[in-house]
Amino acid sequence: MTFSTPSPPAAPTTERPHLLGRTEQLTRVQLFAAQQHGARERTGTLRTGPWSLDAEGRPTGLSAAVLLDNTLARAIRAAAMDLDWIVTTELQLNFNRPYPAEGTVLESWASAAAVDSLGGMAQASLQDPEGTVYIHATGWFQGVGPNSGATADQYRRLASLPLGPETEVPLATLVGMQGGSMPGDGERPSVTDSFQDGPQFAENVELMNPQGAVHGGALTIMSGLAAQQAMPDRAGFDLQSLRVLFLRPAGGAIAARTRVRHAGRSLRIVDVELVAGGADVGNLTQPKPFVQAEAVFRAAR
Repeated sequence: MTFSTPSPPAAPTTERPHLLGRTEQLTRVQLFAAQQHGARERTGTLRTGPWSLDAEGRPTGLSAAVLLDNTLARAIRAAAMDLDWIVTTELQLNFNRPYPAEGTVLESWASAAAVDSLGGMAQASLQDPEGTVYIHATGWFQGVGPNSGATADQYRRLASLPLGPETEVPLATLVGMQGGSMPGDGERPSVTDSFQDGPQFAENVELMNPQGAVHGGALTIMSGLAAQQAMPDRAGFDLQSLRVLFLRPAGGAIAARTRVRHAGRSLRIVDVELVAGGADVGNLTQPKPFVQAEAVFRAAR
């Protein structure tokens, strides 16, 4: 889903930084609390850096997934104040242009599009201060119960950790990606009817959300990286869009399963499932997915 983006109004002078979780800190996100119910507002920023590079060392818009997931949710809560706790059920990202180089500050502008007693849908754009749009995003959200006190305490403890040199790493390292396919200079992938084993992602409590599950933005990043790894010739393709469905909370080590559904010369479609990984996967004959995703790639410009 895409939508037109009007020129944003001047940033409100009443913006105040919002308390950040560890996942937001690792992706260099700054959040602002939405002030107007349903209005399109500047709801956050991020700064690109080594954490914005994919496994091939290229800048990737996947690194904006954490910011966009958060700001879409904030737009819903500003429009429906009684929805105290919400979770993402669907996130769609459309990548308009190549992601900018390290050291660029980008802004998220978001607004609620539809809200009811169960949740709602919001839209956002990620752009530079001059109004050049890099990503359009749409998210669906659903109300849930509050998190436990123990989870909240751990969330705050993790948020107090420093951002040392060990966090100045590419995105795949940040989300603990292990394994994958051969380097991205190979043959065109084969179309398959069944899912194949993809990369794994090590358990990392720093990627948790306030409910104690893996952050939806982190799961989106894992889905996009896993889809890339399914294409041995991925160096010649850019991510065009990514649609992620969140089926249930994710935790522990995570494994990706991928299926190349279309492998044309200029267009690729890759399906991804994220399931329990590590030692957990051996105990499950057919693990239920946490996430189902569809990634579309186009020939690189």
